[in-house]
Amino acid sequence: MADAINASVTLQVEVFDQQGMWDHAFRTYALSHLDHKVYDDAQPTHLADELLGEFEPMCGTREDPDIGECLRMIFDPGESPPGIQIEDSSAEVEGPCS
Repeated sequence: MADAINASVTLQVEVFDQQGMWDHAFRTYALSHLDHKVYDDAQPTHLADELLGEFEPMCGTREDPDIGECLRMIFDPGESPPGIQIEDSSAEVEGPCS
């Protein structure tokens, strides 16, 4: 196996639908945590409520999303792709597009 190589990836994005972005970030979060949760047929909404309760403190509510944290969740959901170890991630919100 070859020696490890350090690399950097930079993305510049325009957020034009904050609620759509939040929805995708929550879906990404929920899917990455479903393997560790137990679904209860007697309380079908309990799992979604539990995941939402964990997600909102990190990424805000759908009505008031934390754009930077939502973007981090989307592009760095916590599990590195095969053959890669994500060492760090950050997202900086620059302000309105001109």
